[in-house]
Order: sequence, then structure tokens, then C-alpha cells
Amino acid sequence: MPVAPTVLCAPDKLRGALDAAGAAGALAAGVRDAGGAPVALPVADGGEGTLDAVLAGGGARAVAVAARDAHGRPGQGRIADLGDGTVLVEAAEAIALAAIPADARDVGVATSAGVGDLVRAALDRGARRILVAVGGTATLDGGAGFLRALGADAPADGAGLLAAPRIDRAGLDPRLRAVALELLFDVDAPLCGPAGAAHRFGPQKGARPEELGVYDTALARWAAALGVDPALPGSGAAGGLGLALRALGARARPGAEAVLDLAGFDAAARGAALCLTAEGSVDASTLQGKTVDAVVRRCAALGVPVVAVGGRVEPGAAAALRARGAADVVALGPPDRPLAAALAGAAADLRRAARAATARAAA
Repeated sequence: MPVAPTVLCAPDKLRGALDAAGAAGALAAGVRDAGGAPVALPVADGGEGTLDAVLAGGGARAVAVAARDAHGRPGQGRIADLGDGTVLVEAAEAIALAAIPADARDVGVATSAGVGDLVRAALDRGARRILVAVGGTATLDGGAGFLRALGADAPADGAGLLAAPRIDRAGLDPRLRAVALELLFDVDAPLCGPAGAAHRFGPQKGARPEELGVYDTALARWAAALGVDPALPGSGAAGGLGLALRALGARARPGAEAVLDLAGFDAAARGAALCLTAEGSVDASTLQGKTVDAVVRRCAALGVPVVAVGGRVEPGAAAALRARGAADVVALGPPDRPLAAALAGAAADLRRAARAATARAAA
């Protein structure tokens, strides 16, 4: 009797349609349809969903703590206790872009202070190592609010950054000196310039066209005040929150790689005949350290065939992924389908794609 092929299902979220766990479940259903044995391993890239992906892998415990939202209002977020004095903080747990309605987004009002609240909560728990995943935020304050929440004399929000990019670190929480900080960034973007925090990501956060250059200049002045090279990897992540973490001595690494390590990806992949990964859009940003690219690279190194699936797929990105080792790159549904229909059909489309890929692998 033939043995069912083991298929590792390791997707990121499909934003607006499925979280990573839902996407993994849909892929797993398709694998079972084709007679395969699925292993669901939801993953993330350091943006929103990172904490949930790590919790889904087991071995971590969620802790609810008080944290301000991106507009400075009282709220709650979660941190994850990984054991051995290590705590994972996800910036989007406090200041997520998705939590602010599109018509209320305002980079002048938005503050990263809530991430400081999460880090302070980790310090209160005696953390000796704090991983900070920084993607998916509503802010463009260069991490000034974050530093202020941790005791520095710094601007409170984006508007404050424009008015006075100053910093006095004398009041910083002294416990930070004894903690190993790690910055997990979702996209390796510089702080300034056309591909930087303001010009590239500011519009989706509510910045008006006439504000982009103003914020870009303010962020450059802020980097000078902090004494941090704005071109360092991860500096432009989360509206410059990456820069502020760098100013505290944080070691930076791609979030997707860190999550794969935390989730035990390599051990799971070694026993698989095939790996399936997915994200909402396979495009140029995929190649800058996003989940699908990280999974393809890991599988290529391990000698495991991998098929990448995207809600939409740009031909250039697909070609690059194939060159990096992907066996195939598959788009879900027709490209001219209305967005609402694509989002509604994402689970069924993933299931069909997984069924077809598993059947090909077993043939």
C-alpha cells in the first residue's frame, strides 16, 4: 500500500482574507483531498500575525498587558513568553494599521508609544531577551513615542517629530541595559529616500502627498539626533520604529527567518515530500525577506520541493522565486477577478491549489 506523502503547509496570512492559521488549514484540507498527510505550520514575516504564528507552534504562552493604541488611547495587547527569559513583542498587537479605520489614519497623531508599553511589560516580567517584531503599524514617528514610553525625553508622535527631533536618553529605563534586544523586521527598507518609511509606506498610513517629503526630512534629522545610520537594515520598518530599536542597540534580523526558527521549520521540513507556502501578493516585496521567499530559500537548502501560492503573482517575482529554488509559483484564480470575490474565495482557492500540487508530487 503506497505511503501518503507528507506535505508541510507553511503559509503566511492572506491579508483581508485569512490569517496564517486559516491559510494553513485550507492548504491542509487540499492535501488531504489528494491523499496526502498534511503538517500545518502557520508562519509570519515579523509583521502582524507573528505572535499568533509563534503561539500556534506551541511552547509559548500569551500574556495580556496594558498598551496604548496607535492614537494613544488605553487598550490591551499581548506578549508571548517563550521561556528561558525570552519574550516576543509584536508591535501590531498595540499599534496595528489594520486597527485604525482608513478614514481616521493620521501620521501626525499616530504614536509608537504602545510598543514601549509592551516592552516595559516584558521588562516587568524579568525578560532577559526581548524580540520585537515591527511590521504592520500605523505610525511614522521614527519610534519616538516608543522611546518616550520607555523614559526618554523624545517627541510623543509624528507631529512632535516634525516640530522637534530631539532626544535625551537620561531617563531611559535602566533595565534596558541588561536586556538583549532583537529587531525582527518584515521588509528591509531604509529609513529615508524613495523606498523609505515616508515615501513608500506613508500613504497607506494616511500621510498626504505634501507630507511625504516633510516626514522624510524629519526622519533624516531624527536619525542624526539618535546617531544611527538610516541605511541600516530594518531602520525604516514600522515608520522608523526599527531605527529607534537600533538606537537601543538591538540586533536586527529578517522577521521571517526568526519565525521559521522559532516555529521549528527546518525539523518539520526535513520529513516532508513537499512544502506549500502562500501569501496574499507575490511581488517585489516578497523578495526582500517576506515569508514566501524565506520558505523557498530554506527548502532549497534542505532539498525539499516547494510550491509558492499567491493571491496575486507578479511574473518577475515568480521568476526570481523559481531561480531561488521554487518548483512552482501559482496564482489563485483569474487576475481580473474583483477583489471582494478573490478574498471570499481564498480558502477554496488555496484548497484547490494544494490538492493539485499534492497530486502532482505523488504522481
